[in-house]
Amino acid sequence: MKNIFKVLLALAVSLGFSLYSADLSIINDKVIKDNFPILPSLDVSGKFSADVKASVSKPKVGDFSNIPNYAFSYLNNMLINATTDSLSTVDCVIYSINMKDVPDALIAARDRGVKVRVIIDESHVYPRADTQIKRLMQAGDGIEVRTLRGTRSYGVNHNKITIHDKTLVTSGSYNWTFSATFSNYENMIVMRHPLYVKGYVDYFEWMWSKARTIQQGASPEVPEGYYGTPPQSPANMITLNGTSVPLYLFSPGSDTENNLAKLIDSAKKSVDAVTFTFSSKPIADAIIRAHNRGVKVRFLEDKDMAKASVMAKMVYDAGVPFRWTGGRNEKGAMHNKFIILDGQVLGTGSFNFTTNASVNSFENIVFTNDETIVNAYASKFGWFYSQAQSPLSSEEFDEIDTNKSIFSSESSSSGEID
Repeated sequence: MKNIFKVLLALAVSLGFSLYSADLSIINDKVIKDNFPILPSLDVSGKFSADVKASVSKPKVGDFSNIPNYAFSYLNNMLINATTDSLSTVDCVIYSINMKDVPDALIAARDRGVKVRVIIDESHVYPRADTQIKRLMQAGDGIEVRTLRGTRSYGVNHNKITIHDKTLVTSGSYNWTFSATFSNYENMIVMRHPLYVKGYVDYFEWMWSKARTIQQGASPEVPEGYYGTPPQSPANMITLNGTSVPLYLFSPGSDTENNLAKLIDSAKKSVDAVTFTFSSKPIADAIIRAHNRGVKVRFLEDKDMAKASVMAKMVYDAGVPFRWTGGRNEKGAMHNKFIILDGQVLGTGSFNFTTNASVNSFENIVFTNDETIVNAYASKFGWFYSQAQSPLSSEEFDEIDTNKSIFSSESSSSGEID
């Protein structure tokens, strides 16, 4: 079966790799034999065809053709529509909930026979859960809720992922909250390609196995490294200037901040990056190295968070073009977390550029070289950057205690907002 999966990976490349393609019907014995003459000993006539047919002919898979491939607004509606279109299963991992719309859609899905599983950040359940979280916890048969915490006292479950009929995955920066819906700048990306879907399904199952039932109650604090290694991306599916780019990185346990720093080091032309919080020295060092070797760098951060960030001040003082901004209104935030390298590769998800996100928290970042989506995010970044302001001087940053822990400089949770 491992050989078969390797064939599938190679075939995805040879036929053209797309973040959105979900059509495996093109994979048949003739295509395999035509594309892989070097594998005459691999008998694909039986098992491979059966596996593929099973994966594409599962009953009760919704029609998600009305779900866009990415969005920067109306994200609440997007999740409701994806949930409404689901026919078999909806699996969710979410940090914060205080709006009723998505819970309403999940309960309605359950009522028509869809199996619903939800993993919620533990700190939003104990010691007191929001009304909408309680609704899901008390919804009864067909909706199962578990809680998950990160490692040490700083880690959280910070993911914002939904998986629909094990066919469509959403990820991004969007919590199911009023501020995320009406005040913040956010984004959501949709994945349909089987390689991405399989990775996120595996990650969900890995987290589900670590999460606690409501009956088990809150978890005690656990040490760094407690959860082990999450599912890992296949290699060499995407490259940037000769460097292999993972399809995804899942935290904790994937050394995400250092892997992202390596990708920044591979950029030759441009780096456009936006984050809500920023405390990772490896990423800050990589940003400065890129600037110093002549790469066009533009760095953007939420203004309130940047003012208290040691790393934001460090990149600014190093001469990196740096701007800060807020959200859609005075209550909102620049809550996006994405990076575009050489205008060719996009990375986006829940991952803020922090050490806590890499070491202690449950996070995800997905990478794609799909030209349409990279260009869309590049255009959006350009608009954000054009609306943002540059600090007038280093004095605009708050007085910061550089001896403080890199974790305590974020917040007691993740530096996140509801």
